[in-house]
Amino acid sequence: MAEPLMLRRSPLDRRLPVGTDATVGLREVRGRALVELRVANGPDGSGVDGGAVASVLGVDLPAAGRIANGAGDQLAVWLGPGWWLLDAPEADSSGSAELESALVQRLRGVGLVSAVEVSAGFCILELVGPCAPDVLAHGCSIDLHPRAFRPDHTARTMLAKAQVVLAQVGSPANVSAPTYRIWVRTSFARYLVAWLVDAATEYLA
Repeated sequence: MAEPLMLRRSPLDRRLPVGTDATVGLREVRGRALVELRVANGPDGSGVDGGAVASVLGVDLPAAGRIANGAGDQLAVWLGPGWWLLDAPEADSSGSAELESALVQRLRGVGLVSAVEVSAGFCILELVGPCAPDVLAHGCSIDLHPRAFRPDHTARTMLAKAQVVLAQVGSPANVSAPTYRIWVRTSFARYLVAWLVDAATEYLA
C-alpha cells in the first residue's frame, strides 16, 4: 500500500524554492501522484485500444517524445513504446494508492495494461525562466533550442550524470520563459538540486 500523503516526506525539505522566474527559478512540485502505465500488445498482436485507455485516464496517450495534458491537471508523459508516466494531483490524504486502484480497476476491461504507483520513488522539480535552458545546458546533452525542444516535448536523458525525465510544460506562447518539469529518482534528488543551484549561480544574483 502506498504511504499516505501526510506521512510521505520529501528529501528536499527547506531547500526550495530558490531564484526567481524573471531569470531562473527552481522549485519542487508536491502533492502529485505518479503512476507508471504500460500497455502491451494483445496475444493476437493487435494491440490495446489507445482510445479506450485514454477514456479511462481522462488524458490522451501521447506519441513518442511528447506529453499530453488532460482534465483535472493530469499529465501523461511518454517514456518509451507502450510506456507512459501519469502525473496527477493526489486524490486525498490516502495518497496515490487510490489513483492506482482506480486505474487498475477501470483498465481491467481494456486489455493488457499494467498500472503501478511510483510516487515515493521520484521527486518532481520545475526549472522556470528565460535562463533555464542555459542552466540545463551545463549538464544535459540534448538540444534545448526552441526549434528542437518545444512545449509538449519530453525526453529521458542524463542531467549532471543523473537519469531524469525532462519535459517542457506550459504554453507555447511562453517560449522565451520556458518551464521544464524534471522527474528524478528520490535518491538523486538532493544531489541534482545542489547541482542545479550551483549551475544557476550566475543568474541568481
